[in-house]
Amino acid sequence: MTTPSTSSVRDPRIPVYLLTGYLGSGKTSLLKSWLGQPEFQDAALIINELGEVGLDNQLLSGASESAALVANACICCTGLPGLSEALEDLFWARLERRMHKFPLLIIETTGLAEPGPVAAALTSSDLLKERYRLAGVITCLSAATADAVLTHHAEARAQLAGADLLVITKTDLLNTEVLQPLQRRIAHQLAHTASRAEIRSSAQASLTAAQVLAALQGRTPSDTHDHAQSHELHDHPHDHAHSHSAEAFFWPIPQAVDSDMLRQHIAQLQSELGTQLLRLKGRVLTTQGSSLVPLVVQMAPFETVPDFQNDALATEANAATLGLTVIVSLPLSAQQLRALKLRVS
Repeated sequence: MTTPSTSSVRDPRIPVYLLTGYLGSGKTSLLKSWLGQPEFQDAALIINELGEVGLDNQLLSGASESAALVANACICCTGLPGLSEALEDLFWARLERRMHKFPLLIIETTGLAEPGPVAAALTSSDLLKERYRLAGVITCLSAATADAVLTHHAEARAQLAGADLLVITKTDLLNTEVLQPLQRRIAHQLAHTASRAEIRSSAQASLTAAQVLAALQGRTPSDTHDHAQSHELHDHPHDHAHSHSAEAFFWPIPQAVDSDMLRQHIAQLQSELGTQLLRLKGRVLTTQGSSLVPLVVQMAPFETVPDFQNDALATEANAATLGLTVIVSLPLSAQQLRALKLRVS
């Protein structure tokens, strides 16, 4: 009898896809699209967000029956114990048939998370090592702000270096004359990280789950295991002392607010915080004339105008989740902190 080769033996562990990318890079939009496609339809999710009220988990509600939220802590630093607990809880719920037997798991990190420590968490206990395997790190990078983000934020550069698949998102926001040189610059920078990452582009979350899996197909375990091995705290992920110089504040807006007034408040906040305003996102109820209009509000780093979209989850809204999460870089001046506290009190 011929013994099967090692390469032909199927790894029985649950594949884990790590979805990362700097704040506002379009991770959630892509993930929402993928979860509606056959390849990722029954996936389990772990969603990590900074702030006491998560938006991404709300936007993804109903997309997966198996979801866990690790909130108000970045899972590449203080949130690592929460990540390990969520991974173990999902496995036992799957084994005990308290949820369906999900074929794969997707971890969506905060925009500030670095891939190395998160990948290392998958080996932080015997249970996790035996039941999960890292199948690929997918990094999103917004074409609209790529140069500025990579220049000013070390986390974005770490996400780029840790990618197995780099997805350049929001390419529809740039014309060809600007986009093509940008793609060449990113490819050049990626080459200098000694990465072997595949590069794909996506406009309006058009990259499909099938295309993602095809791009990652054929990568050997050593390709992705390097993410964990290269991290200096691989053997002790829970002792990870790294932290980000950023903080999330929640600006509760439980009542309907005039849409023009809201825009004015956001513009004033931008003026007071400048480039230290990293991210703004949430759900609000606005008044436009005599109508009540629920909106999802988002603004990424280096964007100057917030994006207002109709809120498809309006019927699920409650006063506790209405408001905006404001993520800022530290330190703040006393004047900035006072202004921010007025917004979030």
